[in-house]
Amino acid sequence: MRFRYENKYLIDVPTAELLRARAAAIMKPDENGGSYIVHNLYLDDRYDSCYYGKYMGRLERNKYRLRYYNGDTSFIRLERKHKEGLLSYKDTMTISNEQYEMIKQGNLEFILNEEAPLWQTLAMVYRLKGLRPTAMFAYKRRAYVYEPGDVRFTFDSPPFQMGETLPFHYEPLKMSYGKEAYSPMLLEVKYSRFLPEVIKRLLNGLPLARTDMSKYCVVREKGVLPHGEI
Repeated sequence: MRFRYENKYLIDVPTAELLRARAAAIMKPDENGGSYIVHNLYLDDRYDSCYYGKYMGRLERNKYRLRYYNGDTSFIRLERKHKEGLLSYKDTMTISNEQYEMIKQGNLEFILNEEAPLWQTLAMVYRLKGLRPTAMFAYKRRAYVYEPGDVRFTFDSPPFQMGETLPFHYEPLKMSYGKEAYSPMLLEVKYSRFLPEVIKRLLNGLPLARTDMSKYCVVREKGVLPHGEI
């Protein structure tokens, strides 16, 4: 496993455009072309442990999600994101569209017979706490990388609807986690051991508001936008 640091900032559009212009001088678009839509299906247990772990500030916690890009369901990834404070790492594997559809419908019994380690991790949670799908949303992302320092910038729009719904209805959580208005953009700065000075200089002088915001928690509380125009 490889832990990475992850710092989050709320930024406005002019600041994002300025930082992207700065980044383009020394960074390059990521392997996906730099601009794309991220489609997400999040899972949580019957106790909403993923949500409340974040809300209560638990330093060590997990998130479970399925993800694909630009509407292309021929390549879907299952991910477990493990966080310990500002450090995180991901376990990931590809799954079939059929498996994705079963999970989306809440039919998770099949994972009990899967042998891959990540499936078995989910199977344990499913046995103990009743894992189920709880949130579905998408967002627009622009991403840049700086390979010498293993640095990654991502600029994410607010979450919006994917054009489909889950077969279950969950009442919005009313814990007021989303204290900050998630508008109009979220910047994530990810790196492995230290942030190179050349990258720090890109961020100098910009009005960056540090946040611990979770898109999943915001969606569970506030819902999503009706379209992806932002």
